[in-house]
Amino acid sequence: MIVSSYYLSYFVDIEQLSISQICQTLNDIGIEVEGCHRLQIPKNVVVGKVVEKTPHPNANKLNICQVDIGEKTLQIVCGAKNVAKDQFVALALEGAKIPSKNDNEAFFAIKQSTLRGVQSCGMICSATELGLSVVNEGIMVLDSSMGELVLGKELSDYSFFNQYLIEVSLTPNRGDCLCVLGIARELACVHNLMLKTPKEREYGIALGIGRAINLSAECHLKSKLLYKVVQIDSVENALQEQIMLSYNGLLSDNALENHKRFAMYMSGVIFDIYPIPEHTQTPTALKVRQDEQGFECVFDTQGNKLCVIGVKNYAPALESYPSLAIIQASFVPPEVLAKALFQHHIEQDPITTYRSVRGSNTELLMGISLLCELLNTYTQCSIYSGFQELDMAEESERCLITMDFHAISQAIGKDVQKEEIARVLKQLDFHIEASGDGAFLHITPPPYRHDIASVQDITEEFLRIYGIKNIPSLPYKSEQKLNVTDTLLAYQHKRDIAKRAITLGFYETIHYVFYQRSKLLEWGYQVLESTLDLQNPITSELDTLRTSLIPALFESASRNHNLGFKSIRLFEIGSVYDAKRQERKELGIIVSGLKTKEAYPYPKGEKWDFYSFAKEVSAIVGDFTLVKTPTPPKNAHPHICADIMQNGKAVGIIAKLHPSFEKTLELEDAFYAQIHTLQASTRAHPKPYPKLHANIRDITIIIDKCTPFHAIQEAIEALEVEDLEAIYPLDVYEDTQFALTIRLVFRAQEKSLTEEELASRIQLVLAHLEQQFGAKLKG
Repeated sequence: MIVSSYYLSYFVDIEQLSISQICQTLNDIGIEVEGCHRLQIPKNVVVGKVVEKTPHPNANKLNICQVDIGEKTLQIVCGAKNVAKDQFVALALEGAKIPSKNDNEAFFAIKQSTLRGVQSCGMICSATELGLSVVNEGIMVLDSSMGELVLGKELSDYSFFNQYLIEVSLTPNRGDCLCVLGIARELACVHNLMLKTPKEREYGIALGIGRAINLSAECHLKSKLLYKVVQIDSVENALQEQIMLSYNGLLSDNALENHKRFAMYMSGVIFDIYPIPEHTQTPTALKVRQDEQGFECVFDTQGNKLCVIGVKNYAPALESYPSLAIIQASFVPPEVLAKALFQHHIEQDPITTYRSVRGSNTELLMGISLLCELLNTYTQCSIYSGFQELDMAEESERCLITMDFHAISQAIGKDVQKEEIARVLKQLDFHIEASGDGAFLHITPPPYRHDIASVQDITEEFLRIYGIKNIPSLPYKSEQKLNVTDTLLAYQHKRDIAKRAITLGFYETIHYVFYQRSKLLEWGYQVLESTLDLQNPITSELDTLRTSLIPALFESASRNHNLGFKSIRLFEIGSVYDAKRQERKELGIIVSGLKTKEAYPYPKGEKWDFYSFAKEVSAIVGDFTLVKTPTPPKNAHPHICADIMQNGKAVGIIAKLHPSFEKTLELEDAFYAQIHTLQASTRAHPKPYPKLHANIRDITIIIDKCTPFHAIQEAIEALEVEDLEAIYPLDVYEDTQFALTIRLVFRAQEKSLTEEELASRIQLVLAHLEQQFGAKLKG
């Protein structure tokens, strides 16, 4: 919403406040100022009066106007359709600099010119040509709303054209500030200023409202209604109203509707206008009852629905004059209306409904008095004396909040005197009564604050005005014990894995947990059961939860390859799901292209191979052994694939990407590791640092070529040979027989091992291998 300093002064005297103070105050109390700019007309734009208008002899769409500016009359060529004799207009004189429509220029200088052979000594301006919001399709016509129109007077000397426009953003609960009065009320409260509101007036008409309308309610009302009757002879727009309505997106083509909307913009009260048809017998009867959907509506004598209160006006617009009109001010509890509109989708007027459901002003008499004041000023009308109202038949008691004086001090962390609390709340228009012993406050919020319902709300309101900057900043005192949990250890373990991968030159990636079901099937992965799949996917490409990290990682690798990257290393630690939609954490590692970029001693770069990739994976996840995969997955090379074993359990798979997938993705030498069981991290226990050297012994055995090394390693470890520290394969030989060289590393903590002790340990290993696998020591 956009409010102006000019109209704020209608309700509160802000002359002593600078615009920066106003903006700062609004920000401090929770009304966010999104922008503020000065509305100022350029110099050398003056009030003129069109005293003569004649058609241009050489152009059908142009007119030659004689414009009086007091000291002289100037000839102006004008192409606006709405220019007419006796109009007061904004005339830009020679030398005036008006905003340019050309983005490359800030201003456009007015000069004498000749248009189709006729001299023009200035320009009659539209609102947009002066940097204002659009009010019509032609020139801007000045009227009495500006004050006394003095020919030749600079427009910038008029108060309205020398003010500030403030754009504010409101939270949904502050419907009371969706009007100028609401903002003015907040400023008056903070700066202890007097709030001025219009009072009911009599306009010298002897006829009372009872002669024109007769009201009745046929239900227990939840709404509040107030009525006035006006005999309108003619209606004219007010330029000031048009400009402000235009800035707020409320401008209408109907002059009476503009007066109504402006009164709503100023006061926050919801209005409806019903014309009383000519020759209708008065007093006309208005009946309020619920319709078939439970909305409270106003009906005329013939049973025609005139409006759904707070939602939409169905009465025809009043466009012909003279005419008798009924003005209705209304209030509907926002929570009641919002629930009804949620249950029943009915036709709505967006402007009315938006204000009603956020909470309109309950001060109906004040609002209707303001509208009558506008009509009396800018229209030819007769306002009937008195008013009629229909109040809530079973109006619930206003919210009463009882609280301890010390509750606010405890909540904000500072001792505040109860007199200070009472002062601020009274400034906010809260009704306060103290208990007999003075220990408690009984607080009733003002009727327009529908959002105040608890002690916490009261505390927030006090703090808003008191100022959070007046609350001292204190350190939070607490004692946190060291709390090492399984969750913390698991998190640390995952980040340790990520750090090791990054150290080795891998890039961490993050993909959506959503993926395309058809692609998962294409890659050979399981998918969610259909009953557990997404019912309302974001897009057709993200219609299920991912069951593997690998497809998305390789898609990212393909994109990077297409961008010219020859060496790609990616990893991701993220959530995947099984067919039952059970979540688990998984690690995916992929490489593609070159292991080593083109540089000496590899001028063409060094390509990845299975074992060099396995070595990188081992450096990331820790030591493991490889076991041949019984059934390689669809996406893996059938002959370059193995299960990753840790602590005797299969924790993942490592493989070269299947050639068909490499071709589809346009990748070369692509490998991946998929770790589906991340070993939990445990607390590290210190081990004694070895004081003695290691004893290394190599043995070469004749063994069946098809015997996997992991089986040999497990068999040796099962012996639990004393002082045996490590076992790993060293070399293979194949002639008429297959020979495997195994390196055994022995290390004792307290003494050096003798050759006899080493020989006995090696003999124990050889005997066991012969028994298990038929292996023999190569002679």
